Amino acid sequence: MIARLHGTVVERRSQGLVLDVGGVGYLVLCTDATAARHPVGSQATLRIHTSVREDAIELYGFASELEEVLFHELLRVQGIGPRMALGILAGGEPRDIAAAIVAGDLARLRKLPGVGKKTAERLVVDLRERLALFVGPAHEKAAPVSSPPRAGDELLLALEALGYRAAEAEWRAAFARKRLGESASVEELVKEALRAR
Repeated sequence: MIARLHGTVVERRSQGLVLDVGGVGYLVLCTDATAARHPVGSQATLRIHTSVREDAIELYGFASELEEVLFHELLRVQGIGPRMALGILAGGEPRDIAAAIVAGDLARLRKLPGVGKKTAERLVVDLRERLALFVGPAHEKAAPVSSPPRAGDELLLALEALGYRAAEAEWRAAFARKRLGESASVEELVKEALRAR
């Protein structure tokens, strides 16, 4: 699986960018906002989600870890595939979309590309609790609920040692601490963090 690509943007297409990596051109599907950050001729590093179907292999690119994490959260919702998830991300900033889901703002969610009433309701039901760990209660610039990772935070270090990226590790750590409280041992917190789905 491809997790990241770094290369030269050689072409912009309606659905994304063509990235030249070692002489091979990869079509990376991305939002217009991501494409706009990387003009033709510039160097780009994109986080990648590889989607394999019977008839195609598609690469989806993300400029930030938060955008990639939200994309994967959207894929958890029944009826949302990679193309639709990317379309939803194209509808605004990742933190704003997450805040709308947490707030249950169906009117805002229905303005996102491809999202009708039923899909908006599913987004809220399926993701509200998971995304609440990323979004502050009053959505003051959608500040994360958890404080920034502390140096030497054993739980985060343990999760990162298990292969989780920083944002995923922080989400799982916040999930475990919310469920068990700060008084739980690191071992208990790690076990609870691994149960997060």
